[in-house]
Amino acid sequence: MKKYILYILCLSGCLTACHDEEAVSYTPDKVEYSTDEIDIYFQENFQEKYGCAVRWKWVDNYVETSYVVAPTMRKFLIPTGEMIRRFWIEPFLLESKESGDFIRKHFPPEIVCVGSELRNPDGTRTLGYADAGVRITLTELNYFDLSNKEWISQQLHTIHHEFSHIIHQTYNLPNGFNKVSELNYTGQAWDDIYSKASLELNGKGIKNPSQQQTDSVAQNMAIMRGMLTPYGTSSEFEDFAEIVSIFLLTDPVEFETTYLYSDPKRPFLDNGKAMIQEKLTLVKEYYKSNFAITLPHLRDIILQRLNDITKK
Repeated sequence: MKKYILYILCLSGCLTACHDEEAVSYTPDKVEYSTDEIDIYFQENFQEKYGCAVRWKWVDNYVETSYVVAPTMRKFLIPTGEMIRRFWIEPFLLESKESGDFIRKHFPPEIVCVGSELRNPDGTRTLGYADAGVRITLTELNYFDLSNKEWISQQLHTIHHEFSHIIHQTYNLPNGFNKVSELNYTGQAWDDIYSKASLELNGKGIKNPSQQQTDSVAQNMAIMRGMLTPYGTSSEFEDFAEIVSIFLLTDPVEFETTYLYSDPKRPFLDNGKAMIQEKLTLVKEYYKSNFAITLPHLRDIILQRLNDITKK
């Protein structure tokens, strides 16, 4: 079993990655009764309905000892639970009966809530990670703010990215997915794409490119390889998780314009976009044939809910 960790490199601003390690074992809780309103909320809404224990009281062994972290403040715990219900669980329940059965069957048995970032020795910060279908850890919950588009997008990307790992670990990747762009995966060298992007801009006379400029060129380099993001180039597993999570959280027109449609100004992206289209078709069919889940419909439900909160 493997652990997948999603993190953002501070130097790049928007790089994502997962790191493989040995997975933890999960031991179901003994039934303990509490009068704490937070315990009652998570017991009623997660443990009883989905068999998921939400870890919010601080215990050191839920997080690696190399991190210096803070627990989630009490005032953000129930709102975090509501965010998970609203943007993760309920869209699956609403998509179809089969989709509802799917989320009940595959919902992770453990979620760990961390209030702060997880700062790594190499300067990165860990946003969250999944332990082989057993545990998903969410971080930076003390910054809870549904009106902050960047924060909510980060949290939902972590959730849907890591949940995608749970699915392919259980059922394998779609047949043929790993063959579409198999010669273009970069392994641990994926983050070199950002350095190459910066050098390319330097070569064009832009000596101190902005983060936005660097990210844009790096994304084009990833698309040329047939992936949505530089981190998606690291392996077929991260490629799959990036396709699912970004597809579910991106406006259809924006997704198609960025990743699928030919751009007369950027014909060099056409071959990569054709590979993305082929893999997206495989992913949609994978969810439809195996789980009776229509990913575009699931996306519509999630995006409508996101639009509802941004209008307020």
